[in-house]
Amino acid sequence: MARKESIKDINSARGGGLPRGIRLFAAVLIFFTAASLPELAASPAEAARIVSLYPGHTDNIVALGLGDSLVAVSQSDEEDFSSGVSRLPARVTAEAILALEPDIVFTRSLNERADPNRRNILERAGIAVYAIDPPSWSGFEDYLAELSGILGINPEGTRHRFREIIAGVKERAARHEGDPPRVFLEATSKELRTCAPGSWAASLIELAGGVNAAPGAKPLREGSPLASWGVERTVALAKSGLDIYLVQQGAMNTATIGEIMSRPWSDALGSVRIEFIPERWLSRPSLLGIEKGSATLIEMFYGSVEK
Repeated sequence: MARKESIKDINSARGGGLPRGIRLFAAVLIFFTAASLPELAASPAEAARIVSLYPGHTDNIVALGLGDSLVAVSQSDEEDFSSGVSRLPARVTAEAILALEPDIVFTRSLNERADPNRRNILERAGIAVYAIDPPSWSGFEDYLAELSGILGINPEGTRHRFREIIAGVKERAARHEGDPPRVFLEATSKELRTCAPGSWAASLIELAGGVNAAPGAKPLREGSPLASWGVERTVALAKSGLDIYLVQQGAMNTATIGEIMSRPWSDALGSVRIEFIPERWLSRPSLLGIEKGSATLIEMFYGSVEK
């Protein structure tokens, strides 16, 4: 098995230059939009050629300032973060990855199981492969530190900025008047599943100043972000004073307002406000998800009026 190398290791071995005579951009700061979170500081580090086979890793690589180092991403990645780079299927072959001449490949165990031999082939070719699963909310800071170390960015600096970002979201949510809204999340329309307590979605809702209306939901299995709920309990929630029925839209849930209103029990929602949010901003562990997701939720929960 090839030794795992950070970007600094790779560049040191090459005398500071990238292979194939290409010098990619140094790590840069990302500046968020006007309503965005503070920029994520990154110490200068020369970038290797990176393949990311999981959109969450891609989002965080971009947020850490190394988006220009990406040479390929998964087909599930959004075009706005990956224009101009190759898009690879879930079952991409080792040969297809080798043709891109990457230095580092980021993946996760789900991708590994799809082709158990792919990693061995890549590592024998001298490519560093990191299979990192999507972190929990509580484990996200450690994940960022690990990712930063691999990318040649100061992990402690990343930890500090992450804490500042979280504090900033809490402060913005606290500036709004009104009681915290009771929010029920429809994670999937199939079997009416919601978010498990402590999951990324539940934690982001609470960070933005909302109250998870289904704190007693039981995960489908240990560590699952999804929890069974069902129609009967949803109707009971609506009758007990639910404020927002939040629908996560994406690969896991394609429900529309028309489909929701056509459900036999939709009258039970009454005056409950129905809102939609992209799945990527609510359930994908990423700094960009915290930025976009929290801003969207705060606006949804409280509007633009502050104390």
